Parts: sequence; C-alpha cells; structure tokens
Amino acid sequence: MMALRGAGAGALLFRALFRHPTCSSAVEVSYNVLLPVEESLGLLLLPETSLHAPVLGGFSSCMGFRGFAAAAEVKKNNAAAAADVVPRPSMPRLSSNGILGRRFYKKAHVKPAEDGSSGWYVVLLDNRVLKTPAKKPLKVPNAALAHAVAAEWEWQDSSGIRPFTMPLMKLAATSIDQMPSDRDRVVESLLKYFHTDSLCLRANDMDPLAEKQVKIWDPLLDWFKSEIGVRPLVTSSIFGTTQPPEVLDAVEKAVRQCSDWQLAAVDWLAGTARSLIVALAIARGRLGIEEAIEIIRLEEDHQACIYVEDWGYVEGGHDIDEADIRVKIASCSVFLRLL
Repeated sequence: MMALRGAGAGALLFRALFRHPTCSSAVEVSYNVLLPVEESLGLLLLPETSLHAPVLGGFSSCMGFRGFAAAAEVKKNNAAAAADVVPRPSMPRLSSNGILGRRFYKKAHVKPAEDGSSGWYVVLLDNRVLKTPAKKPLKVPNAALAHAVAAEWEWQDSSGIRPFTMPLMKLAATSIDQMPSDRDRVVESLLKYFHTDSLCLRANDMDPLAEKQVKIWDPLLDWFKSEIGVRPLVTSSIFGTTQPPEVLDAVEKAVRQCSDWQLAAVDWLAGTARSLIVALAIARGRLGIEEAIEIIRLEEDHQACIYVEDWGYVEGGHDIDEADIRVKIASCSVFLRLL
C-alpha cells in the first residue's frame, strides 16, 4: 500500500492503492510526476511530493502512470518518515461518463503575463498559474482567449472535471508545448495526406453523389485557387491521385505562414474534416461553422438519405458522430477567431 505526503492542489489529485508480488520493503519516492489526469487536462500542478510505497519497480506499469519528469530517489523508510504519513486523499479516476476527479479550485481567472510579454495573459486557478503538461505557464496571446480558457475551467462544477468540455485548453497547451518543436513534422504530415484530401476524391460521374460534390465542393476549390494560387487535382479513381509538385509547394507555403497557434488548430481541423482545404478555408475565414459541417458531412448525409428509410437513424452513432464533429469544428473556429 502507499500513502501520500504533501500539500497543495496536486496532493488532492492523487491516491494509489496497489499490491505487488515482489514487494519486500517500503521505500520513499521523491519526484515531480505528471499524472494521466493532468496530461488529459493539459495541466501540471503537482508540487514535489513524497510517497511511501511498497515497491518502486513496476510502479508506472502497475498504476498506469506515465511521464516521470525526474528520476526517482529511493531510500530506506524509517520511523521518522513514517510519522509524517497522512491519510490518503482520493485519486480521480476516469468514469464511464468522462469525469476526472472533483473540482479542486474555487475560481478561474486571468491576469497579464509578468515576464514582459506585452499583451499576453496567463490563466490562474485560485492563485496558481495554470501550466501545460511540459510545465510551461499557460500564456496566451490576448485577454480574449485567456478569458475563454478560464471560462472552460470556471464552468466545471463540484461533481467533477470534464476534460472533453475544454477544447480551447487543449489547443492552447498544444500550441505552447508541441508546435514550436514539431512544426516541421506537422507540416510534412499535412502535405503527405493532402494527396488523399477528401475534397479531391470524388464519386463516379454516374453516382448521384457526384453532382452534389460538384455543386458544394467545387466553389471551395475555386476559392482555394484564388487564395493559394493553385487548384488541386480531383479524381474518381479508387487509387486516388498524386498532386503535382507546384501544388504541394503552394500548399506548403500557405501552411508554413501559420503561427504555432494557428497551426495547432489547422492540424486538428484537417484531421477532423479529412481535408486540409477545409482547414485552411476555416482558418482564413472562408467557411463558417455550419457551412464547414455541411461540406464535411456531405457523403454521410447523402448515404443517410438513401439508407435511413430502410435502416433507420442509428441513435448513439449518427448523432454522436455529428455532435463530435460539430464540437471540434466550432472550438477550432472560435480558437482561431480569438487569436
């Protein structure tokens, strides 16, 4: 068994009870640890903490913990250390409805960054600056976005924290932690899958869906040509197509013009829409939320019109898929508008 010694919000997030067949003696572990719950929330609040555990070997695999930020320091337990043990608080666990732990703060608010970054703001939970999984302060480019992220945290109620209701937090943390070092990888990935952009893969001309694709998708390709300078090739071949170098060069230039914050949203949009064309159109203000969803779901809605009469609307399937897409598109669109 193990008990936690330490105070602060991080201590309130942590409980672990486990048995291990190799256990022989108690050890004390001092570390800075990133809990899975904090990784999911894009949050790092744990102070340096001391644990008394029966075994260190296999600790992360037994408990499902990841991301130790520092090497563990192990030493023999003694009577003095045992006297410091306090009752174990409850460890938040992901429930079937996506709730992770109880709300551990009273107020979410913002203040200007104090590091000399003019116009930048940080988000605070009570008096603690919210941090990313990489231990960086959640510092955003303006007050509007800071208030929006704080509102996501303020909305959480006492029954539990729901990470899936905080997409702006996720995008902000991704922009800070990943994009500065992963820009090239993200751009290369977007270009790699541009050959299979959904707007470039069409139904056969004899298929009624082809007419809808021309009507709804082609105007966006016309905009893409005027905005980016090239028009991607389209095909109805089951083998797809390969975009020519001049198209890829123009698209790469457009993507690299995005800031780290914009690129985080574009990357998420492209994955959701299966289309970099749609992602760039949203980022550049060409598509609104409803219009983007209509374009993304064109094929699904077409099939639904054909088969729903015979098979019916699949509750818990079609509706959840549509709601998921709507949340992702809307949150990325709002995030981009707030930058």
